[in-house]
Amino acid sequence: MLSDAAREVLGHSNFEEVIQTSRRGGLALVRQNSELKVFKLINCQADWKKRWARRIGWNPARSAQKISLALAAAGMPICAVEQHGSAVLKAAPRAVWTVSRYIPDGRTLRQIKLELQPGRRVAVHPLVRRLFDDALRLLRRIHDAGFEHRDYHAGNLLVSPADERSLADGSAQMRLVDLETVVARKATPVRRARDLRRFIENFIEPEDYLPQIDHALAVYSGGDAALANAVRSTRRMGGLFRKRGITRSDRNSTF
Repeated sequence: MLSDAAREVLGHSNFEEVIQTSRRGGLALVRQNSELKVFKLINCQADWKKRWARRIGWNPARSAQKISLALAAAGMPICAVEQHGSAVLKAAPRAVWTVSRYIPDGRTLRQIKLELQPGRRVAVHPLVRRLFDDALRLLRRIHDAGFEHRDYHAGNLLVSPADERSLADGSAQMRLVDLETVVARKATPVRRARDLRRFIENFIEPEDYLPQIDHALAVYSGGDAALANAVRSTRRMGGLFRKRGITRSDRNSTF
């Protein structure tokens, strides 16, 4: 399906590398005008939310390019979306595609976490802990700039360059990828809580729910107790506490 889309859109499927494939699309490294780019196929037919949204005219690829420009104008670190369009394929009649800037020597935060601490969700490796905190500060910047991400997780954060030296000395930069879920609107406590919960859930285990959530809120709020309490009191964060049976008295004894 990824090759069919590339042949229709680019006129060839001579990929430098196939990065990822799934029933929802895929990613491939292509060369355009002597430059490396990332070609992404989004199979809206494989996702019921996107399928119904496409029927009323919503185009996630167009949204990704539009929000990419807005994020760049706000000074956010991103993998810029440079082109977009639609592709009508037999296996994916409602597919759309994007071509994005390629960031060399990049790995997602999820990949780094799996490599440095296999089998552990909670940030225990010193480098993963630092990147975890960096991601929370970046999310605060995104919210304060007037955006809601809606799919903020370790797999959508690209760290580059991700070589050992850059990671160790802190010179690697964290960038946003998969921008079609980002929207420009005021980040209320509820919307902040939604993005925070999505991110935190990838880093918590049953025995450390309370300490990890408390730490994440402290880093995200940057000492703003009113903001931390506003986010903590939302139903979205309350659901995260209840997920493991944490009671109100447990929470009061910790916070």
